[in-house]
Formats: sequence, structure tokens, C-alpha cells
Amino acid sequence: MTADAVGEEEATGTALAVGRRDRAWTIAFVVFWAAVLARLLVLTPETDLRIAYLIGLSAFLAIHLAVLFRQPRPTPALHIVFGLQAAIVLVLFSLRPERDILMALLALECYQAAVVFRDRTRLVWVAVLVALIGASLVGELGLVRGLARAFLPMAAAIVLSTFVVVNRELEDARASSERIVADLQTAQDQLREYAAQVDELAAIEERSRLARGLQESVSATLASALEAGASARELLDDRAAAARALERLQALAQQALAQMRAIIEELRPPAGLDVGRVSESAAGPVSESPASPSREPGAVPASEPGAGVASDPE
Repeated sequence: MTADAVGEEEATGTALAVGRRDRAWTIAFVVFWAAVLARLLVLTPETDLRIAYLIGLSAFLAIHLAVLFRQPRPTPALHIVFGLQAAIVLVLFSLRPERDILMALLALECYQAAVVFRDRTRLVWVAVLVALIGASLVGELGLVRGLARAFLPMAAAIVLSTFVVVNRELEDARASSERIVADLQTAQDQLREYAAQVDELAAIEERSRLARGLQESVSATLASALEAGASARELLDDRAAAARALERLQALAQQALAQMRAIIEELRPPAGLDVGRVSESAAGPVSESPASPSREPGAVPASEPGAGVASDPE
């Protein structure tokens, strides 16, 4: 799997996780909103107040969901929208101050602010909303009673905001880790390509070195052997000079053979591969005649008369 495929798969997994989290939060928020509305409608016998609660909470829900789904960039208009939501809650709370459950909606708005805003703006909005919760309850219900009822929604606002911040930091760290993994995968692929190129260059360099060796050693030796053979042909009338030329020709041939064997030895694979053993077992044993001992190609037996010298017929 390539680095691009890994990156796309990880990005898809992250997007799916975020989508599941947003859907779960939306369901939880709608359920909580419905519970608040149901409680207000049950505890409020006046029809006009019920209608006011229904209209106000429906507007709050619509604005809240629109901001969460769209998540627009922080602009002055977005700050006005947040202020409008807080104003709706405060107006509804002022109708019946004992309905302090409405302050829980400001805690949900703290979560919304933590999702939409960043850094200092997020901190300011969370602090403002938490202060509105405490100030509204204290102002309507008194210091002791107001603080007693304000602690729970204030704590919920702080916990929800902290949850968003920590979760976002974890997502950023995960995204950074995924980018690092993708970069490492790319670097690994590049290293593999470089290693293949290095191996290819090494093979080319080895072939060039062997070609130079053949040119400098074996080719020069064979050229000298051809020259010695030509000289021996010209000196057939002079047996002593012809014998020396043939001896030189034999020495050059043996030298060329030794050089070729040395080059072939360099071309053999490492001993650990056992290629030679496999080849020998496939070819079968080589039998030699006891009457004819092995000798170097081109060598003249020492027991034969006139060794290394061409015999001149009488």
C-alpha cells in the first residue's frame, strides 16, 4: 500500500469518527432540549407562557443546530448569533425565574462556543456564558439560593467546554501522527527506490570494471600471443628461434587462461548460495582416464621429445 493510499484511508477513518461524534451530540442535544421543553410545558399552566417557551426554545434549537452543522468561520455576525441565543434564554428565564432549568441551555451554548471558536475567543465566550448563568440566578433568586442553583449548570458548562478542548487536541495529535506516518511511509518508499538504483549502479560499475580488466589483461595477452604465433611462423627455418617463439606463445596462452579463471572466480556467486554444488550435482561426476593425467590446456608433456618445439620433418 502506497503512502497516498494510507493517508486517504486514515483521513476517511478520521472523518467517519468525527461524523459519528457529531451525530451522537446532535441526538443528545435534541433529547435534552425536548426534556427541557416538556418540563416547562408541564410546570407552566398559562397558555401564553407555554407558547412563549415553545417559540423561544424552537428558535434556540434552530440556531444551535445551524451553527453546529455549518461551523462557520468566526465573524462579527457569528458573535451576534451567539448573543441572540443567550438573549433568548435570558428572556425566557425572566418570565419565570424559578424555571432555572433554562440555564442548562447556556451550558449547551458553551459547548457550541468551544466547537466553533478557537483559543482566546473560545475562552472569552465560555467565561461570558458561565458568568451569565451565575449572575442571572443570583440576580433573580438571591445570593445563596442563586449560587446553589447556579453551581450545577456552571459546572456543566465548564466540563463540556473542557471536553471539547481536550477532544480537539487529541484529534490534532492524531492527525499529526497520521501525517508523520504518511511521511515515513513516503520516505521508506523513496529509500527503497534509492536502494534499487544503488544496486543497479553497483552492477553497472562492476561490469565496467570487468570490461576494463578484460581489455587491459586478457586482450593484451591474446594480442601478444597472436604476435608470437606470427613470429613463429616466420621463423620456421630457424628451429631455435621458432622454439623460443612457441614457448613464448605457450606462456602467453597459459597467462590468458589464468586471467580468465580469475575473472570467472570474481563472477561466481557467494559460497552461501551453493550454486556450484547444485550445478555439479545436476551435471553429474566427471570421469577422467587414469592413463591420461589432467594437465593445463595448451601444455606440452615434458616426457615427449621436443617439448614446446615444433618438429621439423626430415
